Amino acid sequence: MKIYLMRHGETDYNQKGLIQGSLDIPLNENGIKLAELTRDGFRAEGLTFDLAYCSPLVRARKTAEILLEGTDTPVIYDDRICEMNFGEGEGVLLKDISIKPDLKNIDYLFNDPEKYHATEAGESYEALFSRVEDFLEQEIYPKEMQYDRILVCCHGGIIRAFLAFLKKLELNQFWNNHQPNCSVNIIEIQNHSLHILEEHKIYYALPKEKEGAIL
Repeated sequence: MKIYLMRHGETDYNQKGLIQGSLDIPLNENGIKLAELTRDGFRAEGLTFDLAYCSPLVRARKTAEILLEGTDTPVIYDDRICEMNFGEGEGVLLKDISIKPDLKNIDYLFNDPEKYHATEAGESYEALFSRVEDFLEQEIYPKEMQYDRILVCCHGGIIRAFLAFLKKLELNQFWNNHQPNCSVNIIEIQNHSLHILEEHKIYYALPKEKEGAIL
């Protein structure tokens, strides 16, 4: 069985460099276009999905809706694959966290994770990895013999958590894996063991002058 672990399309927050996290931000026009082009890329390869899991946040829901348009693929919405809650960092420009003293902890979250301590407003890395492990144990492993392909439509942070968990990365390597909007990570499960086949694959093609806006 193969898992297609995919990030949602672009939002205005992505385009402006704002931290989203648990904020429920919709896709922008370009995000809708990326999802449509990705859907077309799936169809060009003959890719279909037996089942889809999706974050309940609207940017992921809309992406999955576009991807699965015209199919009868069942969709399960699961809180465990929501984006990491970035607490007081949400809604802040990512480039500003290193220059605002009151956001030092959020700067650690992204740039020196081993020093980060979750506040009541945010989420710890331990809690994030616990969500990933529980999702794999409860939803993915039991379906190995039932399906050929499962789509998981979610978020950049949660995808990095999946990959870090599978690759056994040190925490300080967490954010090193680039995940463009609508990029896809293909994971194979055999005998209850997961193997990464491909990371951040792009199924859409854009003119060169558009690429910088979404990567």
